[in-house]
Amino acid sequence: MSDLNELAREIRGIKGDVFQVEEWCSPYKIPALLALIHAEVSGALEAFRRDDRENFAEKLADTLFRVLDIAGGLGWQGPADFDAVVRRKLEKHRGRGYHHGGKRV
Repeated sequence: MSDLNELAREIRGIKGDVFQVEEWCSPYKIPALLALIHAEVSGALEAFRRDDRENFAEKLADTLFRVLDIAGGLGWQGPADFDAVVRRKLEKHRGRGYHHGGKRV
């Protein structure tokens, strides 16, 4: 299976770097891309409400594409490549229990 970095490169290749993220500090680019992620998640919610499982799955895939687009566009300008960041986060989750029960809504 491909790692997340390879998937990000493939997605960006198909899209032609339309949403190129030049730099982390861009006051408009990152917020705009995050809003597009929100739009895809909202689309998934609407598909769920309509009991449209196929469109729901597609919207989840679109959400992943948008996340990887940001990671790929940054080239990953973080502490490590994005695949490594996700794997480290996965390890953190393996070592902790369920934290969301019993909280006030």
